Amino acid sequence: MTELSMLIHSVHELIIAEARVAGFRFARETSYHSSASLDASTFMEASLEWKRVTQEGLTSFVFRFPQGLLVAGLKNESVHAEAYGVDDEAAIGLLELVRQQVPPSELKEDVVEVSFWRMGQRGPQCTKRGIEGPAWPDVRDNYVDDTRNALEELLATDFESSSGGKLVLWHGVPGTGKTYALRSWCRTSRDSIDVNYIVDPDVFFGANADYMLDVLTRAPSKKMNLFVAEDTGELLARDARQLAGQALSRLLNVCDGLIGQGLRILVLITTNEDLGVLHPAIVRPGRCVANITFETFDQSQAREWLRSHGAEGVSLPSRSTIAQLYEAMDSKQIIAQKPKQFGFAG
Repeated sequence: MTELSMLIHSVHELIIAEARVAGFRFARETSYHSSASLDASTFMEASLEWKRVTQEGLTSFVFRFPQGLLVAGLKNESVHAEAYGVDDEAAIGLLELVRQQVPPSELKEDVVEVSFWRMGQRGPQCTKRGIEGPAWPDVRDNYVDDTRNALEELLATDFESSSGGKLVLWHGVPGTGKTYALRSWCRTSRDSIDVNYIVDPDVFFGANADYMLDVLTRAPSKKMNLFVAEDTGELLARDARQLAGQALSRLLNVCDGLIGQGLRILVLITTNEDLGVLHPAIVRPGRCVANITFETFDQSQAREWLRSHGAEGVSLPSRSTIAQLYEAMDSKQIIAQKPKQFGFAG
C-alpha cells in the first residue's frame, strides 16, 4: 500500500464499503512507475459518477462504473490504482483501463524500479521509484580480489535452479561499497529479479507477522523477488534473540523455514558488523547462498587503485575503504589544479 493509497483509503473508506455492499466484492490493485499524467476526463465520461479529492497536495479520483469501483491516483511518478468489481474479470479490466490511460514508463538502461516498503498507520505501504545502477564493469575494480570474485559469482548465479539457501549476507565496515554493489546487482539482474527494499527491517521481522506475510505474498511472482534489509547489525547480533525478540527467528524462517517454502524469494542482509559478532545461526552451512566480506584495501592495493585513476603520491593509512580512496583521489586532484602561490599567502 503506497502513501497515496493510504490517503485513498482514509478518504474513501465509506465509498469502498458501499461498493462492496452493492456487490463489488472482488478487489485488485496495482502500483507502477509512470512519467505520464493522469487525465481523468476519459474515466469521467465513461463512469456513472466520480469524485475528486485533494488533500495535502495529493489528488485522487474515485470512479463508479456498472461493473465496479475504481480508485486511482498519481504521486511523484508512482501510480496506484485499486479496483472493486462484480467479479475478478471486472476488477482486472478496470485496472487495465488505468494502464492504458497512464502507461508504465520504459526505464532507461541504467535505471531499475525498486519497491520501497514500510509499515504505515493503515498497513504496509509501497512506493515504487526508479534508481540508477552502475554497470558492473564500471565498478568491479572498486573491490579487492576476494570480494570482487565473490560478487561476480553471485551475479552469475541462476537462482531459479539453485537448491541452496535464500539468504545473501554482505558484511564489512562502512564505505566498502556495499550499496554500490547492490545497485549494480539490481541493474545486472533487472530482467530476472524484482527488488523490494525494506525501509524498517526491525518492524518487518518484528513481533507482528502480518506486515511481513502481507509483503511476501503481495510482491510480484513472475520473477524472483529480492528483499533488501540494509544495516541490520542489531538484528543479527549474537544476542539478537534477547534484543529483537522474534526478529531473528522470523528472518531464519523466511530463508529456510516454513514461511519461505514455495516463495520465489531471496533476502539480502547487509551489516557493518564483523562476522565474528553475528549470531551463529545466520552463517549455518547451507543457509547462505552467498556470504561475502567487503574487505578494505591494503596499502599496495590502494596505491595501485589510485595510480589507475591518475592520483599518485597520496599519503595512505595501512587499510583504506573505497570511499576513502575516492576522497583521497578527489583531494589530490583539487590540490593538483590549485594555482601555485608564493609568500605567506600560499
